[in-house]
Amino acid sequence: MSDAPESPHKDSENVSSPSTSSDQAKSGWPATVKLLGRVGGIGWFVGTAIALGAYGGYWLDRQFDTAPVLTILGLALGVLTAFVGMIRLVSAIRRGR
Repeated sequence: MSDAPESPHKDSENVSSPSTSSDQAKSGWPATVKLLGRVGGIGWFVGTAIALGAYGGYWLDRQFDTAPVLTILGLALGVLTAFVGMIRLVSAIRRGR
């Protein structure tokens, strides 16, 4: 009996051509880049929605002289929009769209 540990795979399963593993690596790379692009897009969407909501509220506050009321309302609306949009984008990514 041998002291060497047994491999969890059979010898016939370990044999693969180098081109096959290279092809798998190449096909995974575009999918990874696409996913990172979508995740980065979510970050930009969230930041832009919050910033536009806050700035819109600030601008309305200056127009109507209602100091922090509309800025806070605009910020809350921006956060709500960002949250709903983020949930929709993440669910679209999970569905594979």
